[in-house]
Amino acid sequence: MIRAFELAVRQLGDPKLRVVIWQSLLLSLVLQIAIGVVAWWALQSFATFKWSWVNETIRWLGGGAVTVLALMLFPASFGIVISIFLEKIADIVEGEHYPQLGQARGIPVWAGIRSGVVFLLILVALNLVLLPFYLVALFIAGLGAVLFYGANGWLTGREYYEQVALRRLGPADVKAWRKANAGVLWLTGIAIVFLGTVPILNLIVPVLGVAAMVHVAQSLKPPLNLPTRSR
Repeated sequence: MIRAFELAVRQLGDPKLRVVIWQSLLLSLVLQIAIGVVAWWALQSFATFKWSWVNETIRWLGGGAVTVLALMLFPASFGIVISIFLEKIADIVEGEHYPQLGQARGIPVWAGIRSGVVFLLILVALNLVLLPFYLVALFIAGLGAVLFYGANGWLTGREYYEQVALRRLGPADVKAWRKANAGVLWLTGIAIVFLGTVPILNLIVPVLGVAAMVHVAQSLKPPLNLPTRSR
C-alpha cells in the first residue's frame, strides 16, 4: 500500500495527469464550499433550543464547528469527483505502469456518477448517525479519530476499489476480490480519508486516491475460488 501511494505521488507531475488534477481541483473546491455552506445551514437549524444561551453558544462556536463538519463530510464528495475523472486517471496510470493490461472496457459514465452519488449519500448519512458518538468520543483521547477514520476508511476503500476494478471485471469477480483483500482495501481507504482531512492536500486526494488504488488493485492476492487473471 505504501508503495502504491509512492508511485501515485511520483506521477502527479505527469503532464497528462496534471490536466485532470486541475479539473478535479476545481470541482473539489466547489464541493468543499458547498459542504461548508450546508454545514453552516445545518448548524444554524440545529440551534433551536428553548434556552437562548444554548443557541447563542452554538452560534458562537459556529465557525469552528463548520470547519470541523466540513472536514468530516468532505470525504463524502470524493465519490462525485472520482465518478467523473476515474476513467482518465486510471487509463493514464495503467498506460504508464501496466501497458500489458491493454485498454479497459470501462464503465458507463452514468453508472459511475450514480455510484458516486450513492456513495456520497451513504457517507453523509453515516457521519450524521455517528455525530453523537463523535461528540462523546471528544472526551476520550483518540477515540473520535479511530471511529471517524475506521468507518469512513472502510466505505472509501470499498468505493475506490469497486470503481477501479469494475473497469475490467464483472460485479461477481469484483466482490470476490474485494472480500479476499478486505484488510488491504480498508487500510488504503483509511489512508485516503486521512489525506482528505489535510487542508489543501485534500483537494487533490480524489486523483491521488484513484492512482494509488490502481496500483493496489494490481497487487491484490486472488480469491481462492477464482483463477488468477488480469486485473
